[in-house]
Amino acid sequence: MERAKRKIFFRADAGRGIGYGHFIRSLALADMLRNEFECVFFTQSPSEYQQREAQKVCPLIGLPSDDSKFDRFLDCLMGGEIVVLDNYFYTSEYQRQIKDKGCKLVCIDDMHDRHYYADLIINQGLGYTASDYLCEDYTRFAFGLEYALLRKPFLYASENNRQRKDVYKSEDLSVLVSFGGSDFLDLTSKVIDSVVGIRTVARVIAIVGDSYQTSHRIIDSKVEYQKNLSAFELSSLFLSVDCAILPASTIMNEALACSTSIIGGYYIDNQEHDYYSLLQNNLIMGAGDYTDIEAMDRVAYCVHKISRNCECAIPSDIQTRIIDLFKAL
Repeated sequence: MERAKRKIFFRADAGRGIGYGHFIRSLALADMLRNEFECVFFTQSPSEYQQREAQKVCPLIGLPSDDSKFDRFLDCLMGGEIVVLDNYFYTSEYQRQIKDKGCKLVCIDDMHDRHYYADLIINQGLGYTASDYLCEDYTRFAFGLEYALLRKPFLYASENNRQRKDVYKSEDLSVLVSFGGSDFLDLTSKVIDSVVGIRTVARVIAIVGDSYQTSHRIIDSKVEYQKNLSAFELSSLFLSVDCAILPASTIMNEALACSTSIIGGYYIDNQEHDYYSLLQNNLIMGAGDYTDIEAMDRVAYCVHKISRNCECAIPSDIQTRIIDLFKAL
């Protein structure tokens, strides 16, 4: 008789205030594990985009968007499941309630700002150590790009890294811009304004989410907007453009896997550490704090001097490493 697969319950939300990064990377993790485990995803008020993306991977269960979502999820736990939490609002007490149910707990986290009861903490950022965390003696860690949570097309891109050019043509540059599904600061428009007038830039592709305001769009023959791209469509773009202007978030790791030349920066606190770590390792060019008054000048300067300044640092055996981690639980 075939042995029943262990269940993994993934818990991550998305939306205008939260962004889509937590949802996307958790779903990527589910996709890596679904052949070895029985995966189920829980999220609040899923959008059509979330439903469509999850349908390719595993069952999706909707939760309320108010605080009752926390207890509703706990009520779904029978004990024995592996629970994966991905966001910053899960308190230490909530973690302990999950453990008291008899579940194994995995936290995807880079904030290390509370006590953790997790059996495993995954942090795909660089430069972190166990001493950064307050946790239990049994807690294990998976740090760095060796555990980057990438969707399948980006894993394939990492395994089959494209040939890179040492010198770029000096004109007809194509530039990709993306600040996530919410972009509440409308950095997309600010970045486009800073680069669209550069003579050597021939094309600017802006990736936006459903909630991006149509009124913010810049009308220019060089500029095109795209939204709700599949992972395959986005990876194809990363492989074709000359550079990408991005925040230090999940999408930057996806661009790194495609060996795309990146101009990076940050605009919220939890991106700052990863930004400086990637910059110090020469994996990106630096725009700094995107909310700074001089940031767009730095973006334009980087576009003027764009070059492939690094080899892809994403290893090719990520999925094997992560499957082994979860089997060990």
